[in-house]
Amino acid sequence: MNSTAPIYSAMNKLLVLAGLLLVAPTLLPAQLRLLVAGNTYNATPAFYEALGTRIDVPGDPVAVLLAGDYFPVCTEAMLAYGAGGESDAAAFPTLAPLLQLIRDHPRTQFYLLPGDRDWDKSGRNGLACVQALESYLENQNLDNLHWPLNKGCPGPETVELSPTVRLLMLNTQWWNHPFEKPIPADAECDFAEPTIAFDEIVSTIDEHLDQNIIFAGHYPPVSQGRYGGKFPLRDHFLPPVAGSFALSYRQNVGTPEELTNVRFAELADKLKDYNSQFEGLLFIGAQDQSQQLLRFGRNYIVNAGAAGPGAWVARHKPALHTSRAPGFTELRFATDGSVDYRYVTANPGEWTTRLYRSPCEESGGELPRNPAYPPCPTDTVASPEVVPPATPTVQLAAGPQYRRSALGEWFLGRHYRDVWTTEVEVPVLRLSEVSGGLQPVREGGGRQTTSLVLQAPGGESYAFRSVDKDPSGTFSYELRNTLIGDAVRDQTSSGHPYGGVIVAPLLEEIDILHATPTLYSLAPDPLLGDYNATFGNMLGTLEIRPQGDSRKQSREGTFGADEVLKSFELFRGRFDDQEVRIDDAEFVRARLFDLLIGDWSKHEDNWKWARYEEGGVDRIRPIPRDRDNAFSRLDGLFPWLASRRWAVPNLENFGYGQPDIRSLTFQARHMDRLLLSGVSRETYREQAAMVQSALTDEVLARAVAQVPDPVSDGPQSEKYRREQAILLEKLKRRRDDLPAYADAYYALHARIVDVVGTNDEEAFLLEALPDGRLTVTVIDLKGKSEGQVLYQRTFLPGETEEVRVYGLGDDDTFATRGEVGDEIRVRLIGGKGDDAFNAGHPNDYPEKVFVYDDQDAAEPDVAVPGLKFVKSWRDELYYYDRTAFKYNTLTPLASAGFNTYNGAQLGVGLTYTRRSFTRRDFSTRYRFFAQASSLGNAALDASVEFGEVLRYADLVLASRLGRPDLYNFFYGLGNTSVQDPNLDRNVYYLVSLQHFSVEGALRRRFAGRSFVSLSTGYQNNKTTDREGTILDRPDRLYGDGDLVFAYLEPEMVVDLRDHPIFPSKGVMLEAGHKQAYGKDEAANFGVSRIAAEIHFSTRRFPISLSFRTGYASSSGKAPFYELPSLGRQNGLRGFQRHRFVGDGYFFYNTEFRTPLALIRSRIAPFAIGIRAFYDRGKILQDGEEPSDYHSAYGGGFYVIPLSRSFTVSMLLGFSEEETGLVQLGVGTNF
Repeated sequence: MNSTAPIYSAMNKLLVLAGLLLVAPTLLPAQLRLLVAGNTYNATPAFYEALGTRIDVPGDPVAVLLAGDYFPVCTEAMLAYGAGGESDAAAFPTLAPLLQLIRDHPRTQFYLLPGDRDWDKSGRNGLACVQALESYLENQNLDNLHWPLNKGCPGPETVELSPTVRLLMLNTQWWNHPFEKPIPADAECDFAEPTIAFDEIVSTIDEHLDQNIIFAGHYPPVSQGRYGGKFPLRDHFLPPVAGSFALSYRQNVGTPEELTNVRFAELADKLKDYNSQFEGLLFIGAQDQSQQLLRFGRNYIVNAGAAGPGAWVARHKPALHTSRAPGFTELRFATDGSVDYRYVTANPGEWTTRLYRSPCEESGGELPRNPAYPPCPTDTVASPEVVPPATPTVQLAAGPQYRRSALGEWFLGRHYRDVWTTEVEVPVLRLSEVSGGLQPVREGGGRQTTSLVLQAPGGESYAFRSVDKDPSGTFSYELRNTLIGDAVRDQTSSGHPYGGVIVAPLLEEIDILHATPTLYSLAPDPLLGDYNATFGNMLGTLEIRPQGDSRKQSREGTFGADEVLKSFELFRGRFDDQEVRIDDAEFVRARLFDLLIGDWSKHEDNWKWARYEEGGVDRIRPIPRDRDNAFSRLDGLFPWLASRRWAVPNLENFGYGQPDIRSLTFQARHMDRLLLSGVSRETYREQAAMVQSALTDEVLARAVAQVPDPVSDGPQSEKYRREQAILLEKLKRRRDDLPAYADAYYALHARIVDVVGTNDEEAFLLEALPDGRLTVTVIDLKGKSEGQVLYQRTFLPGETEEVRVYGLGDDDTFATRGEVGDEIRVRLIGGKGDDAFNAGHPNDYPEKVFVYDDQDAAEPDVAVPGLKFVKSWRDELYYYDRTAFKYNTLTPLASAGFNTYNGAQLGVGLTYTRRSFTRRDFSTRYRFFAQASSLGNAALDASVEFGEVLRYADLVLASRLGRPDLYNFFYGLGNTSVQDPNLDRNVYYLVSLQHFSVEGALRRRFAGRSFVSLSTGYQNNKTTDREGTILDRPDRLYGDGDLVFAYLEPEMVVDLRDHPIFPSKGVMLEAGHKQAYGKDEAANFGVSRIAAEIHFSTRRFPISLSFRTGYASSSGKAPFYELPSLGRQNGLRGFQRHRFVGDGYFFYNTEFRTPLALIRSRIAPFAIGIRAFYDRGKILQDGEEPSDYHSAYGGGFYVIPLSRSFTVSMLLGFSEEETGLVQLGVGTNF
């Protein structure tokens, strides 16, 4: 035992108490002290001693958050413990001091999150390892130990730590893990589907805007340690060259440990989005073994990973504090809303700063106010005078700011501006007069709608939602106050301000559960308190919030249900239990009504579900909500363009004609495919007929008449009434056309159908009928519904191309009868469990039914006639993913430009992308592009790509026809070629080629943008228009005339740069060789090229220094237009393109870039900077006298609007031949 430990412990406690005495006069009582640490697997006894001391500080409530990595490696003993075959507590030795700390503090709540080491460092045993850890912690039977992210689930899980602090916990390794992990169909997790998890995160933020939300996980969104892509300069030279490549890979591609890796990118990007859209957030992680406090936009990141010996960390901005000393973080949330940060080291010492000042403070310099708005502890801030209206009604316009000129309406759309800008009379809502008095609970509602949650004395929950919206809330703060934000905000006028009031009575007529919004102006009221500033005199709607469980059936808003579910809860129940039965007919009716009113925004979060228990079966009824996008009018040039399928695929105009059903239902496509799987065409038609019969002309007229009356007569009122008449006529037309909508909607989902079982045992029977129809029947094999038919549908060959049957979990039975797979392709995906496959086919029946059951199992000993057991390297083929389906897409292409040698240029084309079950990114991609110029040039390009035809390799076929193509320019061979200033360069040095080529290639992508390829092809080139050009000479150059050759071309690009358009760090290597074969051996030639570049920088948008070098050589007799060349686009930026041509070349480039300013203009924020370059290069020409290098230099500027992807750059190049050669383009040359 260390004899100094007691002395150290006493000193530590004395120092802590002394520090408290020194700062006590300035600190108000805390709502919460949150102690945070990570990577405790190598923590020292001194760390636990210091942590225990801080927990013991009297007075303030305290909680402890541990952000993962509790052991260095996952051992066999741990896996054995998790499998139940090992009960030795020594399986987790590094947990012993932590568990003792938890036992010693039974009144302190400890929240433990998993890290990547706990998942076997992204290894194959990751899930088993983290579940073994969970089991071990559960067996400790400690009431104050919480493992919120159980079963390996991704989260989010939330807990309220204090009235103004909410902890949102994420299992970041779930996103990052490349092997087995919980999936939605397992029904183990609430949010094992990224889109649902992200919806829940946004919903949590929206519903708790009055709280500081702490995002906690092992991986933070950004870090300034090595795992975050920051490295000391010395790492480039460990070893030289190879060190730079390894470093660039880690920075810009990333191993599973790096935050840059592609699997974590989905979550990291979302966290960055939330950071740009919301305030008052703190992000906590611990992947890097260091302590970091970073300013993250308007929020903060804490990387609390230095429980043990720390690692290197960059200290530059936006870091406010960094340390390698072992220790932990303390976040102190005071009762006045101020938030303080303290880093306590294991050896006595600490560092403190304030993150947020109290919202009650009038001034605080640059220190931001806490946007969580806790109650002010004093009366020093005067409350605004509350003056409610004296009359029961008020007169106001919903959105007078939406008035536009005729030109503005032509570009932005006329929309419903006449409705928004007309004054109407609406009743006043006084909170004390509704349901015994409504009390504000919190502000919420989302990034577009402002809303206030209210509660009645009886427990009913209401929402007051603003009529006006602000869709710019989905943008970052930097964009919200720009013209872009204004234009998006203006599109609120495309929606009808009183649409929800019209919709409610129509839903009542067709018997769909719904809330009924009532239009009010919310009167200022003392009950509103601080909310008066936002909600006083606001025009909005009051509606009941659907809610309910078994204890609330009598409350209004529960619809008499046993429970009101969110969509993720419905899906989980649907996968887990055969006794969950969704009312198909009612859901179809609700969706057809969405088509009728043109509501294109019915994604999963816009539904709730009423559960009624009837005879042991849960009957589910839909509750659609949020009608902000009903009746959307998307006229005007920009909205019309935006509503194209290839632009924003879910936008659709509410008009007279039949809508694009795919666009109109796009946001609900995944939910529709699951819930409408068993619905026949007859059901669609029956429900369409029901809606038609219920919504008579009189019913529609009454609903439209629910809108408030205009205040006075006049031209504006006439426009208002005309809009209502147009809306009524559109509803009548669309109602009459609803059967056609229903048929189109049915056809959309009938082409490829998923039949999805549950995690109980079922029998799946597939029977092919003589006329080609296919009947699929699903029968319950056990439980309350044993023997009952759970699903039955007959598919028609003319409607359905493919049926995919998913068994999900447990032991299922699949049987086929007849010629299954002959007319309609069938895939059987067994899922987890011991599944059985039987076929009623003759022995010689071909293998037409594809079976995906156990990816790792051997082929069955006895072949099953008609069934082909597929073994594939693609993991995604063996489980059900509700969101896997993607539509085929058609995207138009266009280009325009001008240059002196082509004149005005215009190009048009399209790309068509097909996807399939086995190739979900793309199975086939077709591209056609035609281009022509005013000077007579024309070209046609066509290509087709076949995705992953050989494992990860794509097959690419391409062809080009140019009549003519231009070689710009050609001045002769060698370093001594002369550019005659007396000749017209655009005539004399311009070479025209009639070109035709076809090519086939195998291409394998890797490491992000890197690839290797092997191409083979054929070219036919013929020079034309020789007279008066450099080709008009007695000694004809090789290649002048008609030349045909075939070629073989291997190529490799290793692109490890941080950005393809405007790189600031990283390396890239390019290498290739083209070996051509002519009609005879004398015509064969080869050309080899290699180039490399490296970028060094100081920060994310940094001062950077870049180097590029290249070498090329040729062999044989190559045509002049295939020879290596130097010039404006390659190696020498102060010369014209292709200025020097020869047998080979060598060049090197240097460039310096530095930002000058970030300008927050009204158009868009943009950065500007300057560039300077120096290039040298020469042609390596056989038989030529040695010559000096050609030099070029110059500079210019760049502009980065929004992001580096839109960088525009201008350079002026200088050389012995050019003075101020202008180069304008996107991005940089390298």
